[in-house]
Amino acid sequence: MNKERSSSVTVWGPASLSNIGPGFDTLGLAIEGFGDRIRAVLRNDDLQEVVVAPVLPVDYPLDPAANTAAVAAKWVLSRSNVRKSLTLEITKGIPLGSGIGGSAASAAAGAVAANVLLGEPFDKNDLVNAALEGERVASGVEHGDNVLPALFGGLCLVSPDNPRSFQRMHVASGLSIAVIIPDLQIMTSSARMILPSSVDHRDAVVNGANLAFLVTAFGSGDWSMVGEKIMTDKLAEPYRARLLHGYDHIKQAALSAGALGAALSGSGPAMFAVSDDNEIASHVLVAMANACKESGMDSIGRVVGVDRDGTRVLDA
Repeated sequence: MNKERSSSVTVWGPASLSNIGPGFDTLGLAIEGFGDRIRAVLRNDDLQEVVVAPVLPVDYPLDPAANTAAVAAKWVLSRSNVRKSLTLEITKGIPLGSGIGGSAASAAAGAVAANVLLGEPFDKNDLVNAALEGERVASGVEHGDNVLPALFGGLCLVSPDNPRSFQRMHVASGLSIAVIIPDLQIMTSSARMILPSSVDHRDAVVNGANLAFLVTAFGSGDWSMVGEKIMTDKLAEPYRARLLHGYDHIKQAALSAGALGAALSGSGPAMFAVSDDNEIASHVLVAMANACKESGMDSIGRVVGVDRDGTRVLDA
C-alpha cells in the first residue's frame, strides 16, 4: 500500500567494508562515520526524469545515466505509477575510488529516497534491484557486497553469482574499527584487471574455510579470530596490495600499535584494522596515518563501529 507522499526527503547511505579478508565478492560490513547524504525533491511534471543538481564540491557525475544514485532512483521511478520527476542533491562523504563503498552508498540512498517520495511502492528487498543497477554503472557488474550492507546495515553474506541471494549475519557488540583512506584513487575496474584468471585449488579451499571461521567469529564476538582471519585472503589481497604503495608499512604499523588484524577494504586504497577496545583503535589509527605519511601519502581516517541500520531517512 502506498503511503502519503512528501515533497522532499533527506536520506543517509552508510559506507561499507567489502571483500573482507577471505570474503572476496562475498562479505560486506556497513560502518558508521562515513556515508553519502542525498536530498531528493519531487517535481510536479510528467517527464518521469531524474536530474542531478550540483552540490559543491562536485565530485560525482552530473549525467543521470552515469550517476549511481540517479540510476537507482530512475529504476524506482520508472516502475512506479507516479508521473513526476525527481531532483537529487548529493553530498558525498565517501571519496570516489576509496574502497569503502561510495558508489553503493549513493545507489542505496538514491533508491530509498525515490521510494519514499513516491509513497513507498516497494519494500527494501525490492530496492536491492534498484541499488544493484546503480552499482553496475560504477563497476560494470552488479556487486552486492557493498550494496547489501549499505541498504540493510550490519554484516551481509552475498552470493557472488547472484547478489540478490544474501543473508544478513549477526555481529556481536564490542567491535572497534580503525579505517584509514590514503589519498589515492583505485577504481574497482582497474583493481579487477590485476587479479589472475585462475587460482590454486588448495588456496580456494583454504579461503572458503577461513570465511566460515570469520563469519562465525563476527557472530560470537571472537575479535581475536576476526583479526586473524581477515589476514588470510589468498585470492585478491595479495595482488591488490601491489596497487597501494606503503601497504606493508601501514599494515605492520596497525599491528604494532595493538590491532588484532588489518586488511584492505574493497579494492583499496582504504585499509581497516580491528580491535576490541576504542582506545587501542585510536592509537592504531594514529599509527596507520603516520605510516601513510611516511609512505608519501596524506590520509583521512576514523575509528568507527558497525552501522546496524543501513540506509535510512534523516528527515522528510
